[in-house]
Amino acid sequence: MSVQRWRPRLTASRGFRLQLPPMSSDLSRAFGRSPFLAHWITKALRRRVTRNFASLRYAGEPPALKPGQGIILYSNHPSWWDPAVFAVLQDRFFADRPGFGPIDAQALARYPLLRRAGFLSLDQNSVSSIRRFLRDASDILRLGGVFWITAQGAFTDARMRPLQLRPGLAHLAARMPGTPIVPLALDYSFGTESRPDIAVMFGSPLTCSGERAATMTPRLEAALEELCDRLAEKVSLQDHASFTPFLGGREGMGGVYAFLQRITAGLSGRKFEKRHVAR
Repeated sequence: MSVQRWRPRLTASRGFRLQLPPMSSDLSRAFGRSPFLAHWITKALRRRVTRNFASLRYAGEPPALKPGQGIILYSNHPSWWDPAVFAVLQDRFFADRPGFGPIDAQALARYPLLRRAGFLSLDQNSVSSIRRFLRDASDILRLGGVFWITAQGAFTDARMRPLQLRPGLAHLAARMPGTPIVPLALDYSFGTESRPDIAVMFGSPLTCSGERAATMTPRLEAALEELCDRLAEKVSLQDHASFTPFLGGREGMGGVYAFLQRITAGLSGRKFEKRHVAR
């Protein structure tokens, strides 16, 4: 099957504008996405996560998908790191299908290469941009893609209650009845190590079947808020047994602390342990 390759092109109709790529029958290349660049951007993000965090661990059951089934994963938005965490989760749990997600139109203008990694431009103040986004996201889901959304729409402290979502998620869900919509809670916390830990929790899938967006939004908010509260409790209680680690980062205190640990271990004949507190 031949695949049309996309090259950015400017048109002169009513001034210059970027012509969007066509919808490809190969989802991995749809909307200008490049499998090659998506792979290397994911690899770079994974490296940044491992360098800046002590660990990434998850709780709950990652969703199992049928062949060709699309899925929406929506989360709170506590950190700049959220898309990087999405990339790591996508590579770990959904490597057999391409992942996509929205990005602020101004941010994409600053980093246009991110379009090639599966990011779709969204201007929340433009009706035409919102309509195009909903149409494109629906096409992705129909073809079995994975769609990641930080549904609060802006950076929001993880402790802020009540948890409020932008309406776009519910409108997308209403357009895609039967598509699993999985809440995902994100938490970043400092503990016994010099670098923070990332904890994520998968919730139970929801579906929309003939439900209006106005009634769907409160249900999505309640499910995510309850999940975030459960995750926060496990993190605050240091309930390590509830989590499965799947990405190890840079452990230990570093600097003079690591030097003193090595000296103490050598003098006492004990094995050197990088972590400040062993788990």
